[in-house]
Order: sequence, then structure tokens, then C-alpha cells
Amino acid sequence: EAVAHPGKPFMVIGSPGGSRIITITLEAIVNVVDHGMNIQEAIDAPRVHHQWLPDTVYVEPFGLSPDTEKLLAGMGYRLDAAEATWGQAAGILIGGKSLAEIEKGGGARYNGAIDSRAASGEAIGY
Repeated sequence: EAVAHPGKPFMVIGSPGGSRIITITLEAIVNVVDHGMNIQEAIDAPRVHHQWLPDTVYVEPFGLSPDTEKLLAGMGYRLDAAEATWGQAAGILIGGKSLAEIEKGGGARYNGAIDSRAASGEAIGY
């Protein structure tokens, strides 16, 4: 997935993960754009996933606070707070390590990140 700001690509991100690919990539994009994380923080952040079927909210360790889990369960959501993590995102920001740095004119530098969940891999761009 490529993301543009204003009209120029500034982020490329992707992940394996079957039905969770969209969740993995979207959460990393939101972490950069809305939460001001750098690309490595955004990719490494805990994830939460829900899809139509099975009707379960999957939560990685530290993905939700215990209070939030309790509130969701009280509203009837079924939670699966497994010990396992999932997906292995990789991404590249063009022009800085974060969106704030890019907006300041960070240049043409490529800043790559590979998911800490991955046993191996690289984020490479040219």
C-alpha cells in the first residue's frame, strides 16, 4: 500500500497475514499519520483485529488495556487475548523517520522498518 501526502508518495507498507493484512497495514498507517509514531514504532505497536466471521476481537499482548477489555466484554464482544502475535509488516517512509520530520522537509532519505515480530527480513527501497 502506498500513501501520499500532498500528492507525493511518502510511505509504502505491507504485510503477509491472510485476513489480517488490511488490519496490520491500516494500523501502521494510522500510527504514523494520526499518532505521530516513527515507522519502526508504528510497525512494532500491538495490534487489535476484528472481522465479520468469526465474530471475535483478537488482541495482541498489550493491544488493549485491561479496563478497555472489560468494557468491550461488558458490551458483548468476544475477546481473544492470545499470547501470540501475528503478521510481519515492513514499511518505508520517504523523506524522514516520521510524518513530522517529512513535513519539515526531511529530504529524500528512505527510512525502512521491519516488524520486530519477524524472525528475519529487511525493508529495502531505492
